[in-house]
Amino acid sequence: MRKKILIVDDVMFNLDFEENLLKSLMNELNITMEIDKALNVKEALEAINKHDYHSMIIDMNLPDGSGVDIAKEAQKKNENTYLVGITIFPGEYEANQKYFDLFLKKPIVLKTYKEQFSRILQHK
Repeated sequence: MRKKILIVDDVMFNLDFEENLLKSLMNELNITMEIDKALNVKEALEAINKHDYHSMIIDMNLPDGSGVDIAKEAQKKNENTYLVGITIFPGEYEANQKYFDLFLKKPIVLKTYKEQFSRILQHK
């Protein structure tokens, strides 16, 4: 089964880093996935309107809004999409963690990220 994943972050280094982590997990778990990337809320919402995603990794602090805006729209389209929020300021978004299946703090700890996200990838 092919899983479609969206990564949203306004820093290209983070997008590439997370994409490489996912590709590593794909090989380890023997899962086929297609990865889309978005640099801001606008691009993410456009992608959500065009595609149905298995899961999304969403940076919370974006130049044109919040990752919460993306999570709300993603849930409206498909309540089964797994949502992962990532932020360097978890306290600022504590009240909004309810919109996410998983909430991780930056900087990304490789072992934690891989353990947590591999559980999500193994869900249908």
